[in-house]
Amino acid sequence: MTASTQSMFFKSKGVDAHWDTWMFYHEGTFYLFYLITEYSPGEGFGLATSPDGVTWTDHGWAIKASDKMVTYLGTGAVWKSPDFDTSGRFICNYSEWRVEEDGRQTQNIFFAHSQDLMNWTKFGDDHIFKVDTRYYEQHGRWDCIFPLPRPEGGYYGYWTATPKDDVGFGFGRSEDGVHWEALPSPELIWGGADPPHSMEAGAVAEFNGRYYAIVGQGSRTMKTMIADNPAGPYTVAPVNYALLENSGEHKHTYFARFLRTPDDILVNHHAVTRFQLDTGRDICYWAPLKRAFVDDAGTLWFGYWKGNEALKKNPVSTQFTAASGRVQMAEAPVDTAGGVVIEGSVALPTAGLTEADWPGLYVENAPGLGSYIQVGPAGAAHFGLMAESEDQSQREDVMARAWPFRDTVTFRTLLKESVLEFYLDDLLIQSYSLPAEATGRIGILNPSGAILDIQVWNAA
Repeated sequence: MTASTQSMFFKSKGVDAHWDTWMFYHEGTFYLFYLITEYSPGEGFGLATSPDGVTWTDHGWAIKASDKMVTYLGTGAVWKSPDFDTSGRFICNYSEWRVEEDGRQTQNIFFAHSQDLMNWTKFGDDHIFKVDTRYYEQHGRWDCIFPLPRPEGGYYGYWTATPKDDVGFGFGRSEDGVHWEALPSPELIWGGADPPHSMEAGAVAEFNGRYYAIVGQGSRTMKTMIADNPAGPYTVAPVNYALLENSGEHKHTYFARFLRTPDDILVNHHAVTRFQLDTGRDICYWAPLKRAFVDDAGTLWFGYWKGNEALKKNPVSTQFTAASGRVQMAEAPVDTAGGVVIEGSVALPTAGLTEADWPGLYVENAPGLGSYIQVGPAGAAHFGLMAESEDQSQREDVMARAWPFRDTVTFRTLLKESVLEFYLDDLLIQSYSLPAEATGRIGILNPSGAILDIQVWNAA
């Protein structure tokens, strides 16, 4: 395909839909892999590259499913071979559902290798990592190994699986990164939280000697579980349990993975639009990278990544004026097709102030109609729909992070086409999708003058 370049939220123009993403960083280049989902939950995966983690060149298909695949090809991850210093080899995993000798479909994990992270060669069927029926259901999930380096060499692995007798995720180890030994699923301690019906393993990373697992539940939320040992037991995070959440009817975001870089542990995930193909597959974007960090109390958070400052390419001189209704509209349009960064400061409302008087942002997505973000006491954020010239609004989503915000905070919004994300004091609050693509007209809700120092940049 002809390589195309884009920034901020990324969506391949070479395929009609993709879903999960995973990443790898090597010698100054970010590699973004995306699961291609035009007709099913997975037909293969594609690849894009970036020198800065912000501006991407799409290279299209990297791996396609075999002719033995009957349901879908599943997500993977990339790691260095333990003998990389001599072999120069990278390894990735993926899965396929195939019909077994008993006539039933089974999901197994496969591997491929590369010398340049661009061109991949499958190992073949003699390297299948099959379901270990001592601990896991033969015809359940077996998908998506995420590696964690072991101090003694090789890797621990965490993957989506169906443990016998209980909900959980797969766990194992490998000396060479290709041949894996399954181990019992880590014990999960739920405390007062309700166990989900199923779980998908996103990633595990070590922070300050503790192990943080981010796990998907119901394709709608990413939760945090914490352990003192790679093998568990893992307990529910007492604070910020829901790292990514969709509290309303619409699914806005899902499936986070860790990315190790020389300076930070970053996070990637995807943003889900409200649009689908005729095949029923969701249309998604890869969302901008975020910084994963753990505070002094041991709580995992997602925050604004400093590398995204490169998005601020073209300042926009914007004045906001009142017309009718509550919205003060910007006099000049912005380039929401290429991506927009909106920043400023806001004084948080005091408890008891009615929601109609909360400050916020407005993004038009049809003439006179748009979506709003309102910020309330203690940094609680409401997202929804409203008309520019009317007082009525329809709340769709709520997110309140248990963070000790100051009385006045900074806000950031990254907006492109029909997806956005919102930060307060560089803490990710929410990823949110609009009912239609933004028109380029933006506004503010500022009844008491709480919003100050607004700055706007076009990213293209």
